[in-house]
Amino acid sequence: MAVLVPYMTFAGHESFSFLEPCTLLSAAVLLTGILSLFRHRLLNQSRSNNSISLMAAIAQTRPGLPPMRGSFERMLTYLRFHNKVAPIIHSPETTLLPMLSPQEQTELAYHPDSLPGGRWLQTPTGRIRVYEFGPEDGKPVLFIHGISTPSIVARDVLTSLSKKGCRVLTFDLPGRGYSECCRITPQDMRLYSAIILMVTTSSTVKGGFFPFNIIGYSLGGGITASFASQFPHLISSVVTISSSGLLPYELAPWGMKCSLLPWVPVWLADKLLTTKLKGEEEAPLEMTEATDTVAITRVVGIEPVDIFSVIRWQNRYHKGFMSGYVSSMRNAPIFDRVEEWCEIGRLFRERRFAGSNGEKPTGKMLVMYGEKDDITPPTLLGRIEQCVGRDHIKSVIVEGGGHEIIVYQWDQVLKEIVEFWGL
Repeated sequence: MAVLVPYMTFAGHESFSFLEPCTLLSAAVLLTGILSLFRHRLLNQSRSNNSISLMAAIAQTRPGLPPMRGSFERMLTYLRFHNKVAPIIHSPETTLLPMLSPQEQTELAYHPDSLPGGRWLQTPTGRIRVYEFGPEDGKPVLFIHGISTPSIVARDVLTSLSKKGCRVLTFDLPGRGYSECCRITPQDMRLYSAIILMVTTSSTVKGGFFPFNIIGYSLGGGITASFASQFPHLISSVVTISSSGLLPYELAPWGMKCSLLPWVPVWLADKLLTTKLKGEEEAPLEMTEATDTVAITRVVGIEPVDIFSVIRWQNRYHKGFMSGYVSSMRNAPIFDRVEEWCEIGRLFRERRFAGSNGEKPTGKMLVMYGEKDDITPPTLLGRIEQCVGRDHIKSVIVEGGGHEIIVYQWDQVLKEIVEFWGL
């Protein structure tokens, strides 16, 4: 979500003018139409020039059929099994790592062993990078990252939880990090729920990973809430950090709204949503604003994760990142998922969530936001309280924190989680 800063500043949203983005969109759509018409004419000309040679080539495969019928059937067979676009977009696992030495791999902004316990999980929508570590008999914890940052974003929180006795399980969402992306599958809760179930059932824990505690950051918070509302019998407790899910769509800038239209080309939507992401020479504004919080992390002798380098690396080397990012913006639980959050409140009131190790299910969820977060602002707490109920929420606002509190103020985030779970 960090790359949305130029487009999702909700403070003073009346100042946004719809003229500029709509003019840009109109020009881009017109240009796309012209290019499509030109491509169509070229294809027609190419087909007319090659039709004789194509018919001659396929006429030799089944000589027993009548000329017209046999040619037509062979033509259909040729078109059916040729000119197909591969649905799976490979990750840097196959497009980058084979070209690097082991030493060069360790120097990447995000390498496959950035977290312990890494493994590959084959799924119908591509290979997923999974990490599982911590004591096998520990408290099961599943973490889901945000829209633009892979699992490494929560490295410090997750490794600290494992040292406190938690069995941590996390994975890269499709099109992020080292997970492949399926270009024909919308990245909505049908896909995310299936992946969560496949990842958790693949756990190496003896006796299974269920029920588990779930933590979601940014987009992962919206996924967490939606999943918990559908599968309460699998969830022991819910923690969201800088969560999406209840962002008001009506306050989104016009440029973003235009990019979310399904008929807008993916490349144009990517340009509208991730302009800052491309400017590698430009220092992100958030880095200067986070100076004080970075100092907090360095006091304990640990360098914070350079999430902006990870995002730039991902955008450059993961060919499926653009497709996955735009699909998530259009289909994932980001805006106005009121019904799902209200369902969580009902499940809390009826004590429907699973207990942990025979204990009674918890009646609260932990919700954290940064005080200065302008992507998922802390004012969202009011909407969450209306949906879930104030009695079922422990809300925390991290003083001075922005959207990336899980990176720059991870020690405070960890402290709240430890207290909430009684570790």
